[in-house]
Amino acid sequence: MAIIRIAKKHGIKLLLLLILVGGPIYLIASDAKYEGYQPDQPIAFSHKIHAGDLQINCQFCHYGVEKSPTAVVPDLATCMKCHEHVAPDSQDIQYLKQSYRQGKPVAWVKVHDLPDHVRFAHKPHIARGLSCEQCHGDVAAMDKVHVAVDFNMGWCVNCHRDFTEQEKPPGNNVTVKITECGTCHY
Repeated sequence: MAIIRIAKKHGIKLLLLLILVGGPIYLIASDAKYEGYQPDQPIAFSHKIHAGDLQINCQFCHYGVEKSPTAVVPDLATCMKCHEHVAPDSQDIQYLKQSYRQGKPVAWVKVHDLPDHVRFAHKPHIARGLSCEQCHGDVAAMDKVHVAVDFNMGWCVNCHRDFTEQEKPPGNNVTVKITECGTCHY
């Protein structure tokens, strides 16, 4: 009850204090993903081998980005299309096969994860002609995927500003101008 009395008495001052003190603490202590973030995965999956050496298109595994808000993490059936026969004696492939037979998904650790208050969809970005590399870096050269750019509001706004100033490609009616906070934030 004392906190409520203080808040009523000091209202805006308390709110500002919470923002000034709590904001940096939240940013430091939160699980926000920062540039360079590179978590360990349950399996040592190499994008360098799959996307680089074998030149498998990103959308083969991360299907749906051109139609849906998110780029999915592939299910084990996608992996098993190749790995039923490719590198079957590998310890990691044995783990995949066992998980697939048991119907248990691999617990991948999300690398590119925006804060919950951010509204983002891959679909309009893919429709605009952006490549995966523009936001995710040269994943095809990464044995272990990491966050290549600092996904923050300034980075997004600068990109949108740059694209707004450019002429749209012929036949593309995708608008990139953002005029309301609710376009990107819940």
